[in-house]
Amino acid sequence: MMTHASNATPPAAGAAPTDTHEHSGESYPALVWRRFRRSRLALVGLAMLLLLVMLSVFAPFFAPVDPTARNSANSYGPPQTLSWYSEEEGFSLRPFVHPYEESFDPVTYQPILEPDTGERIYVTFFARGWEYTWLGISLSRHLIQLEDGSPLHLLGSDALGRDLFSRILFGSRLTLLLGVLVVAVSVTVGTLVGITSGYFGGRKDNLIQRITELFLAFPELPLFLALIAILPQAAQASTLFLLMVGILSILKWAQLAREVRGKALSLAQLDYVKAAIACGASDKRIILRHILPNVMSHVIVVATILIPNVILAESFLSFLGVGIQAPLISLGQLLNAAADFQAVGAYPWLLSPVLFILLAVLAFNAIGDGLRDAIDPYGKVR
Repeated sequence: MMTHASNATPPAAGAAPTDTHEHSGESYPALVWRRFRRSRLALVGLAMLLLLVMLSVFAPFFAPVDPTARNSANSYGPPQTLSWYSEEEGFSLRPFVHPYEESFDPVTYQPILEPDTGERIYVTFFARGWEYTWLGISLSRHLIQLEDGSPLHLLGSDALGRDLFSRILFGSRLTLLLGVLVVAVSVTVGTLVGITSGYFGGRKDNLIQRITELFLAFPELPLFLALIAILPQAAQASTLFLLMVGILSILKWAQLAREVRGKALSLAQLDYVKAAIACGASDKRIILRHILPNVMSHVIVVATILIPNVILAESFLSFLGVGIQAPLISLGQLLNAAADFQAVGAYPWLLSPVLFILLAVLAFNAIGDGLRDAIDPYGKVR
């Protein structure tokens, strides 16, 4: 049986993977995006992440109430729901909320705030409210406000009468920033250590791998608790934040270093790398031009999966009271108010930060799964 020789030429060594069904002019990033957008779950995760980032970056604009403002009269106030209809007056073209009405529990005689359905307070958009500074500019416009100037509690208030929705927006900003910083440090260290170990090999590889295994041998949770317990509690909150970034980065780089080292070992044996060595190319040029680009796809996927792990770790540590400290606000710190089961049973809206944590974790996991399939050079494009 005769076979016909293919006219297609193999890609050059070290070139980005291509697909036989694609146009010859399509770049690798365009191919990855086309594969990525075929995953509906990944696109949903990307949309969720963009929404969370937008709410975090522009938190002062979306926050109806100053997150640090206390109001003892609204202590443990229930969520105020935006409505367009009431049985007394029917439909309304403008959204409104019902103000709080104080009553007493017939058993414990504790004061209870309940919505007064007989009264309306209309909502205004892009109105002036509490003043804030964004990028050095003093502003007072907010997306939503009540026309009488009273505080709007979309997710209720805490024990000190502070608006929970506004605090969640500011807390998500700090939590996402922490996750990005920890992953940036961990990925940078892990990638450099892994490439160095896999490319040079020999004694350097043995020494680096023994150090990496030492970090992998430590149990994460007890070590985190021990390190955070010795942090100077009298230090400024920003200093504690940076120290926590360093602590969370200590053990996160080791696993990535092992994975990158394995890829670097295989890449160092390829013909185009040996040809570059034979031509006298420096180690720096070989690593930056040939090794690093071929491991970046794996590093990106690991980074998207590592961020939710860091978010969960911060939330857990702050929930225990050994993480982010006041006056800084994080999602885990907000959950610390829900540590009392009796308070959660009486005021379930204190668990609202859990929803934002779940959205962030699910968004990053969905994006990571989509990227993992999209950057696979052997993946089938439909």
